[in-house]
Amino acid sequence: MVFDAILRFRLRSKPDNYSAIDKYTSESPGNGAPIQPRRRQDATPTPAKPAFLTIADLPPWRDPNPFILTGYRRQSRSFAASFASWLYWHNESCNIYSHLIPGTVLVILLGQGALYDHVRGRRPDLESFDAAVLALQAVTAAFCFLVSAAYHTLVDHSPEVAHRWLQLDYVGIITLILGNFVSGLHFGFYCTEPLKYFYWALILFLGSATATLLLIPGFRGPEWRSLRLASFVGTGLSAFAPIGHASWLWGLSYTSRIGVPYYLLEGLFLVIGCFFWERRIPERLAPGKFDFCGHSHTVWHVFVALSVVAHICGLVSALDYVYDHEWCRVG
Repeated sequence: MVFDAILRFRLRSKPDNYSAIDKYTSESPGNGAPIQPRRRQDATPTPAKPAFLTIADLPPWRDPNPFILTGYRRQSRSFAASFASWLYWHNESCNIYSHLIPGTVLVILLGQGALYDHVRGRRPDLESFDAAVLALQAVTAAFCFLVSAAYHTLVDHSPEVAHRWLQLDYVGIITLILGNFVSGLHFGFYCTEPLKYFYWALILFLGSATATLLLIPGFRGPEWRSLRLASFVGTGLSAFAPIGHASWLWGLSYTSRIGVPYYLLEGLFLVIGCFFWERRIPERLAPGKFDFCGHSHTVWHVFVALSVVAHICGLVSALDYVYDHEWCRVG
């Protein structure tokens, strides 16, 4: 009788999901490391039973947005469980799909040759290298989008996997910047190859320096958030050097025809997106109200996608101008 009563008490006193997450405390045995108790086999969240945490439940390595209070997935330690979260709604869903959708669209268009066919239809005399440059821009954009979607999917996996994919996310952003510069400079300095190669080398150096800075483990923390943003913005603003140079050499009428208006629109989209991301608007204005949709990171993603559309429009505009004015083309 006594044994049965004790057993019933123990079963009632332990909730079903007791060990479904790692319990972290502010104090640890000597080195600040999180305390992790035993885990149960049913700890992995499933689409049928998503397990959400609040910001107060998160370990420090999750580095949460302080104005997003709920909707956090539990630590999965399973790639399958993390990707299964595509099937239910949580506070990373908008971040995932805002880049997964455009990335997938680009992959499909590239795989089916739709982009090439469209440009070839406009320009039957399209040269192979010019087509390759256009494809390079689309590939770098797709890579950036898909790596970003993967990072936001796997951010709940474990500290090791989350940090690794965060670094890959940075690499994806730098890759997109390089793709934009290489393609824009190719058509902007189409007839002056020495200048084109000079600016290609310059942006490769700046991109490599930015990537090195971002991949240094010491700059991962939230206290370096503004520096990381400044490194991206600074690399992007370097585009004004070749734009100004081209305007000085050939006048504003030339730059207006080689896609620069679209590139300026692209820059505007990125600046607006950076503003929302850095200021954490709108969730800063109403903490907890934008946990599942509409928060600043999603806004940033949307403006990045719009910037890619603007850049592609600029490339097509520049291609049309170059092919309509065959003053330096050969073959």
